[in-house]
Amino acid sequence: MTKSSLPNGIRLESLEVGAAPVVRRFLERLALPGLFEQHLPPLPGRRPTLPSSTVLCVLLSNLLLARQPLYALPAWAARRVPEHLGLQRDQRALLNDDRLGRALDHLQRADRASLLTALVVHVVREFRIDLSELHQDTTTVTFCGDYAEQVAATQTPRPPRITFGYNKDHRPDLKQLLYSITISADGAVPIHCKIYDGNTSDDQVHCETWDFLCGIVGHTDFLYVADSKLCTRDNMGHIAAAQGRFLTVMPRTRAEDAWFREHLQTNGVAWREVHREPNPRRREGPNVVYQGIESPRRSVEGYRVLWYRSSQKAEQDSHSRRQRLDRAYARLDALHSRPRSFKGYQEARQAGQRAVEEEQVERWLRVEVSSERHEEHKQVSPGRPGPDTEYRRVEHWRFWPIFMEDAEALQRETLCDGLFPLMTNDESLSLHEALLKYKYQPFVEKRHEQLKSVFGVAPVWLKNVGRVASLLWLYYVVELVGALLEREVRQRMRKERLASLAVYPEGRPCEAPTAEAVFAILEGHRRHRLLDGQGHELRRFHDEVPQAAQELLRLLGLDTASYGVS
Repeated sequence: MTKSSLPNGIRLESLEVGAAPVVRRFLERLALPGLFEQHLPPLPGRRPTLPSSTVLCVLLSNLLLARQPLYALPAWAARRVPEHLGLQRDQRALLNDDRLGRALDHLQRADRASLLTALVVHVVREFRIDLSELHQDTTTVTFCGDYAEQVAATQTPRPPRITFGYNKDHRPDLKQLLYSITISADGAVPIHCKIYDGNTSDDQVHCETWDFLCGIVGHTDFLYVADSKLCTRDNMGHIAAAQGRFLTVMPRTRAEDAWFREHLQTNGVAWREVHREPNPRRREGPNVVYQGIESPRRSVEGYRVLWYRSSQKAEQDSHSRRQRLDRAYARLDALHSRPRSFKGYQEARQAGQRAVEEEQVERWLRVEVSSERHEEHKQVSPGRPGPDTEYRRVEHWRFWPIFMEDAEALQRETLCDGLFPLMTNDESLSLHEALLKYKYQPFVEKRHEQLKSVFGVAPVWLKNVGRVASLLWLYYVVELVGALLEREVRQRMRKERLASLAVYPEGRPCEAPTAEAVFAILEGHRRHRLLDGQGHELRRFHDEVPQAAQELLRLLGLDTASYGVS
């Protein structure tokens, strides 16, 4: 907030507007203030001056627009127009990090599962989300520090435990929580979220997630799509037994995978093209072609196995194999360049075998050992050599590992380049339909990427585990608002046949505006007021709103009076 003194006691007040009205509008459409009031348990004593529902909505606005630690939020809110944050003018001074922490404690004591259900049901109705196809994936939220004072793992109910596990940020030295999210295929809108203990494996979350989704959808007739961790007998059987439908990737560890690859190498199969699309990485590159065939054998459980061969993946597999072979030969050259040769046949063979195993090329390279005889003459007796010195001949053997390529094995491996299998119990899906539905799965990973980069979930500046769980629940709402905002803008663009909006720097066009781009083009906008000595408003005016921002506000159906646009 900026206040400047002018003649006659007149003051200029400048407050930031930014994208706060957009965020507030979506929070109201989510009915979140009322849902908080309804599901937060009553506090003992008199009603607080600043309700937790209001504090949590301010915190959500901060997470979406600024992402600052709790102690910095009051100063951030003081620079903003209070009504756009859901605050009255005299309530800004009541914000502090202690009140924010107690609001998170209040949310922790609430039945957040019921709150999530009520929120999602309202969102589906308000925004008319199609729930016929849902995609699930997990990621990890990484933590630094001890977090020693946690509730015992056997105690229930309790917050999830921050502990070591399989870290997807490639930081096994740090503790974590497992963050599971499920999105719709209609705009990648998050429909479900739950936080698990950091050492929970991905295959343990699917049954619980699917049961929750059944309660939201109201029936089991929807397609549940997930990665290979869904492909276990328990998970698939749980869904199939309830007449549900699933689609997942079959892992290489399954016996069905080995059987089909051997069948392909020995008998061949009649591939047919099922999909073709432009190359996403090289504009002038060849189209990516997908061929498919249904396996003549079903899975052990009786489910369909659909095999695909991607031209792009085939190129990647071939390049990866060549790189591994090159690394193996480079290590062989290093063994040959040793200043001292190997003393025995077994030592040389073990060195070569270690190289091919570590580079994972033992299927295509066979290790052999070459030997070389070397002769030298040594004196029979000690002393300085002379004309009568006698010598004896001594033989030495030198051993070196060599690699022999198995051309037949390499040829067979080439036949398997670009392969990947899907497994499903949905008898109605064609090869083309199943492929397209699974190709939507990266949008879940995109939500994870936004969570960690755009909205900056880590580092988590909290030490209380209960508050951490509440904060991560709010981050689900953050992702929800971002997804709904993107969906709304893009749907309106398609309806009005707008190919792009000039929301990028320098007015460059954007075909699919993201929440980050929408916030960025509005951030920095300010509202100015001239006040007299008693604080009465004399005049109000705003910074100029760019044309692209005005177009966005119109598409979102937002009241532009907040930005001084008539």
